[in-house]
Amino acid sequence: MRGFAPLLLLLLPACSAFITVPGSLPPVPDELLTRAFPPEDLAADLDELFAIIEEVHPDPYTVVPRDEVQRRRAALIASLDRPLTRREFQPRVAELVAALGDAHTTIYLPWPDWWRHVAGPQGCFPIDVEWDGAALLVRRTAVVTEGGDLAPGARLVEIAGEPADALFRRFMQRQSGESEAWRASSVESAFPVHVWVEGLAPPWPLRFESAVEPGRVLSVSLPGLAWGAVARGEAPAAGPAWRLQRRDDGAAVLAIDTLAGDLGEFEDFLEETFEALAATPPRALVVDLRRNGGGDSRLGDELLQYVAHRPWRQASRKDWKMSDRYRAFFKSFLQPWLRWMPLQYLHPMGWDMWTTPTGECLVLEEEMVEPRDEPLRWDGPLAWLIGPQTFSSAASLAVAVKDCGLGLLVGEPTGGQVNAFGEVYPFQLSRTRLGGQVSSANFVRPNGDASSRGGVEPDVLVRAAPGEPGDTVLEAAIARLLGTLP
Repeated sequence: MRGFAPLLLLLLPACSAFITVPGSLPPVPDELLTRAFPPEDLAADLDELFAIIEEVHPDPYTVVPRDEVQRRRAALIASLDRPLTRREFQPRVAELVAALGDAHTTIYLPWPDWWRHVAGPQGCFPIDVEWDGAALLVRRTAVVTEGGDLAPGARLVEIAGEPADALFRRFMQRQSGESEAWRASSVESAFPVHVWVEGLAPPWPLRFESAVEPGRVLSVSLPGLAWGAVARGEAPAAGPAWRLQRRDDGAAVLAIDTLAGDLGEFEDFLEETFEALAATPPRALVVDLRRNGGGDSRLGDELLQYVAHRPWRQASRKDWKMSDRYRAFFKSFLQPWLRWMPLQYLHPMGWDMWTTPTGECLVLEEEMVEPRDEPLRWDGPLAWLIGPQTFSSAASLAVAVKDCGLGLLVGEPTGGQVNAFGEVYPFQLSRTRLGGQVSSANFVRPNGDASSRGGVEPDVLVRAAPGEPGDTVLEAAIARLLGTLP
């Protein structure tokens, strides 16, 4: 969720007697995981889906015109000529939603169905893959071949008779996102699930180009293995989601892998961390956001209090669409016995939300945040690492760094846009019970330029090659920072 919807709109004590925070979507009954739904049920779910999107989203047809989406939707309904399971229906509807070009508006993969499958003897695809924009490469593998041909850097040619590059592109078309880098990174992380949704089962016949002898194409049969047989995704984390590492070269690396967490716990972590940095100052500080998919933007503001020497903001404006459905979602934060009372009008934000006409946007201008008098503020060389997995609130933190001049950005463009939708409304379709989410707000970047597109661009572009040892991006950032010192 990019941005933070104020959960406590009402002037009530923050205790369970009055407030209940909605959890995840309701569990899907086991009998639905293998049910084949008739075409009329699938079409009804599709109608329900777009009713939700058009009611909640501030501008769902920014990327693809409404007429074109309606044409694709009609074509999808016409193709429903037989009953489909959730596993068969999800990729069809996900591709249609992905065309909207908003990563926060998506249909989730059928994870309950997948975990039931992988808990059996079949297992999952045993290779962690990486997309270089044209070819599908091996990043890590749990399968060892004689001579080491199937090693990091090997190119996958065919999987179960399907051209590997075409297969990956097909999966990317089903992945909601604002950039190709974000969609690719997301598909890489969940590649075994996409393979299963496609209907490909182990053992998988694989043709690949050798990592040892380029041009030499070999074949192997891949078994299904446990999910954890190989690390998946770029630069897997080692340790807690928030951690500080001291290096022998005198630099310190502060890894912030998520902004989803308790604000108080994050404040305690930062105070302890920056007390340690103040007691024994490193030569340079690097903040790593490369694995950060977002969460609560207040955590980003708290981090900036320790490193920023000038005012900042993570957005210049938030256009928040008000709908009956979304306001009912906010009411669900109250215990049922309180929901009938019009308590939202007692709070200024609640008043603004409930008095904005249905279907219109509440426009919230964001003020600059003044750095507080912080004795532990970092005052040395500073760099931020970003990449395709830097998304949502982490991307809004990165664009604050960019627009407000708060440090050196190193790595690749973020997966999240500089101007992006967010503040999601979660839903579950009535018949198939497929889950998803839809944006309710649009965030304009801190400098006020609402027309710019794409992710946050790094000041220093560094992209690691598949299988390259070490951490190329981190080393480049530290070399740049330490090279500026006398």
